[in-house]
Amino acid sequence: NGVLFPVRQDGRYLLLERPNKKIHRDMPATGDAIVLSSSPDLVHWRTEGVVLKGRPHFWDELIGSGPPPVLTEHGWLHLYHGVATHFQAANIYQVGAVLLDRDDPTRVLARTDENLLEPRELWELTGQVPSVVFPSGMFLAEGRVHLFYGAADTAVGYAVSSLDRLVAACRPVKRRAEGE
Repeated sequence: NGVLFPVRQDGRYLLLERPNKKIHRDMPATGDAIVLSSSPDLVHWRTEGVVLKGRPHFWDELIGSGPPPVLTEHGWLHLYHGVATHFQAANIYQVGAVLLDRDDPTRVLARTDENLLEPRELWELTGQVPSVVFPSGMFLAEGRVHLFYGAADTAVGYAVSSLDRLVAACRPVKRRAEGE
C-alpha cells in the first residue's frame, strides 16, 4: 500500500505508505498506520514519520492509503480505506478522508470521524471479498471530487461529491502541546 504525491516537494518525492512490520521492525504493526516517506531519486527512501493511525473500535481500526492525494485550497485531500475488525462476522472496508498540511504533509489538519462510503449495495456486499469498498482513483473537477472505488474485490464503483462537502465532513484534529 503506497501512493506518490503528484508533485515533488523541496526536490523530494513523497510517498504515503502502510509499512510492513516484517520489513520495518521499528514501525507500527501492519495496517495500524500510514507513514510518509521521502526520496531524492525514487530508489533511496527515508521515513519521515507517522501521518495517520488507525482508531480502535472505530470504522477505521486498520488503515491504508487510497489514490494519490489532491492539492486543494484546504491542504492535501487524501482518501483512505479503513477496516472495522470488531464485527464477528467479517471485516468491513470503508472510505474516509484526511486533510494534510500543504507544506508539511506529516501534519494532519482534519479527518473524518465517520466513514464517507460503506458497502451497501449488493455488488459491494457480495463478491470475492464481501463487505468491501476501497478508494482507487480520484480527480477534482469544477469543485467536485470524482472517486473510482473497488467493491467486494469484484467490481468498480463511481461516486461524486462536492469538495466542500468532503472538507466539511473532516473535523479539525487537536494538536498535542509540545512535550506531551
